[in-house]
Amino acid sequence: MTSLRVMTFNVRGSQHPDSPNAWKQRAALNVEVVRRYAPDLIGLQEFQEGNLATYDSELPGYRHVLGPPYENREPYAHNAVYWNPGRLELRESGGFWLSETPRERSRSWKSSHVRSATWARFRLLPEGTDLLHLNTHLDHLSGRARVEGSRLIARTLEELGGRSLPMLLTGDFNCDPGSRTYRIYEDAGFADAHRVAGNPPATTFHRFRGAEFKSKVPGRETRLDWVLLRGGGERSWTVLSCTTVRDSDPPRYPSDHYPVLARLSLEA
Repeated sequence: MTSLRVMTFNVRGSQHPDSPNAWKQRAALNVEVVRRYAPDLIGLQEFQEGNLATYDSELPGYRHVLGPPYENREPYAHNAVYWNPGRLELRESGGFWLSETPRERSRSWKSSHVRSATWARFRLLPEGTDLLHLNTHLDHLSGRARVEGSRLIARTLEELGGRSLPMLLTGDFNCDPGSRTYRIYEDAGFADAHRVAGNPPATTFHRFRGAEFKSKVPGRETRLDWVLLRGGGERSWTVLSCTTVRDSDPPRYPSDHYPVLARLSLEA
């Protein structure tokens, strides 16, 4: 059995003045997390030019596509997809904006920011099985934008491969499991790797405060970052493990979100 390591990671854009967690002060820690856990496939959110320069320099073994730029103004961000070319071969890629006019850079449904999604179709090596990965970042304010954007994502995935391809969906969904947005993906047949692994409720967003962070809403999980999966064709996913990676060097953190790493296998 061959496993595939899949990570979702909101890296926090390099342009934010977050001292002591500005990008220049935490870039080495951020990169070290990727090196240590060696994901084969990564969905990155809030990925800006400074993040890209660091990854190009420090992680040259990966290949990437950036996808459509999002945010309302420059400096834009990308929902980048990175992969290990020794494990995955890119077949095709693309992207769209989460709006009523997805082929144009635009926003709809009272979204506070322009949002987008990036997708890539891969051949898994050495098995030769094709799979589809989509990476996104939903709006943090408009619940309607999260719902309608997710409906658009679900429709687009059906157009790109439907039930004939195994699929992976990563992102910062800016809402908790059990929300209306979450149920859209459940209804579309996606499973949550965190829950399939039998993990308890967790937090992935922490505002650079780590274990000290407490949600203003009592009992809120604040697990905003998900790895979702759905089988296709004659293949199904098995979740071997799913880990919220909390590596840090306080007061510095790799990001204001913890990355999530799922170890999966794709089986007949």
